[in-house]
Amino acid sequence: MQIAVRNRFVFVANSKAASTSLEKALSPHAEIQRSGRPSRKHIHMSKLLEVYDFLFEQPGYGPETFFKFAVMREPMEWIASWYRYRSGNDVGSAIDGKMTFADFWERNDWNITRKDGTRNLQSHFMCDDAGKPLVDFIIRYDRLATEFPEICKGLRLKVELPELNVSRIGRGDSVIPEELRTEVSDHFAEDYALYDRIDEINRRGREVLAETRVHARRRRA
Repeated sequence: MQIAVRNRFVFVANSKAASTSLEKALSPHAEIQRSGRPSRKHIHMSKLLEVYDFLFEQPGYGPETFFKFAVMREPMEWIASWYRYRSGNDVGSAIDGKMTFADFWERNDWNITRKDGTRNLQSHFMCDDAGKPLVDFIIRYDRLATEFPEICKGLRLKVELPELNVSRIGRGDSVIPEELRTEVSDHFAEDYALYDRIDEINRRGREVLAETRVHARRRRA
């Protein structure tokens, strides 16, 4: 998670969605940053607005004056990435490298269902409890190479995007067996509903990006 007061952006760090790379690229431009353990780094937009209300309640610094964005993966690709990451990397929450995706799914651990029994969803990072988007723009992970530079250009940022914290084994969602795909898809129905709206959300987001640039110029003046 990063907040740029001068450059007027908020980056919400969704998990397994290039957040480490984006934070590295954006770090020189953000005055407020939360890194380190996942509970600090991966904070939902709704919680972010509460934690940093001392900033967003200041005159001229309301949330509407910041360009808020996140990255989202196709939902089955996202959970497949979590499986690959935990089985193919030396991480604190690693799983047995011989475990199949079916076994991983049957475990129903924190990647799939949270401690309170609710589903672990990407949309929770970007929406309120009613499912209303709290960010202005959602970069589709497969469009990262074109949409992230578009945002940086709009914000007048010069950045280079490194590739960090990636899984060591192959990409794609092919690890999910055919017989589980309907069940997995149904589990992530809320995420698919948001994913299908990305283009609609981003049309307005591009207008907000232009408006944010105006706010940034006024504050600098």
